[in-house]
Amino acid sequence: MTTERSAFREARNRLMSLGIGLLFMGHVFPLCAADYASVRTHEGNSALPVSLTTLERELLEDVRDGRLDRFDLIEAGLIASGATDPVLLSRYKRRFSHLQQHALLSIPYLMHTEQMAAELFHYLHRYVLRQFDTRPVTVINLLSDGRYNCITASWLYIALAQRYDLPATVIKTPMHAYVRLETRPPIPIEMTVPVGGVDHAQTREQVIQTLLDAGLVDPSQIESHGADDLFLEYQRHQFPLEPVQILSVLFYNSALHAFERGDPHLAFRNALGAQLSHPEDRQYQQLTFDMGLAYATFLRQRGDHDGESGIVTYLRGMKQMFASNVPVGF
Repeated sequence: MTTERSAFREARNRLMSLGIGLLFMGHVFPLCAADYASVRTHEGNSALPVSLTTLERELLEDVRDGRLDRFDLIEAGLIASGATDPVLLSRYKRRFSHLQQHALLSIPYLMHTEQMAAELFHYLHRYVLRQFDTRPVTVINLLSDGRYNCITASWLYIALAQRYDLPATVIKTPMHAYVRLETRPPIPIEMTVPVGGVDHAQTREQVIQTLLDAGLVDPSQIESHGADDLFLEYQRHQFPLEPVQILSVLFYNSALHAFERGDPHLAFRNALGAQLSHPEDRQYQQLTFDMGLAYATFLRQRGDHDGESGIVTYLRGMKQMFASNVPVGF
């Protein structure tokens, strides 16, 4: 996800316009604590209704314990963003390695933490981050042509910050993601603001304006909900993301990107990646249902009734695990 609600809302509106599975749309299927382990261990993965690549399977196996062990954040982000075969993964790892080497040569290591964090931010906006996009774009887009959104730019910053031992964290909000330098006091780093993004002011007016400029809210939402309520929601529901949670957001982001490009198969596959890597998150449960319904509809329109049946069966099984009292919408 991108984490932007606007993109997800538009995607779901398009799903609704298809007339698919309307009784499923809008439902949330909470997991009880006893269910977490069974989903986290990916029971029944062999019965997934779509085929995953070897790298995707290995990555999801790696995060069964909620941690990245075999893969690092760079590899995981690339796989979640589309580098799902060894040749493509190797190509983009080389691109990242060249970028990293250039950054290490350009930014002096012997600086105060705050100075080094600011230099890294300015370096990325000078040489890498070319165009902010409110639409879902992936890590592959970022490394290929410089198009970025809040989560892909934050991923890149964190990946490079690790090389400098900077205490940086990705912070997720209900509508957005940004970087926070864990100093005293903490320093917010807004990757979507090329000028003034370091120690970016988080007053009500600044936050609302940033969300408006990024297309994450629109004036009608401010009018209906009120700027104070939106700002309080933004403040209350912020939390740091662990590496596996960053991976899940990148899968989410890739699902929306694929859906917008008219590829329901890849959208559903990436939605499964988000849900299987972080099954506790209700948003990913809902995303999997929505993208699964879109893909089932696509298969039905093509006359692939066996494929459609496989998707429907899988979604019904998910429904039974998540909330057995929710009526099936087929």
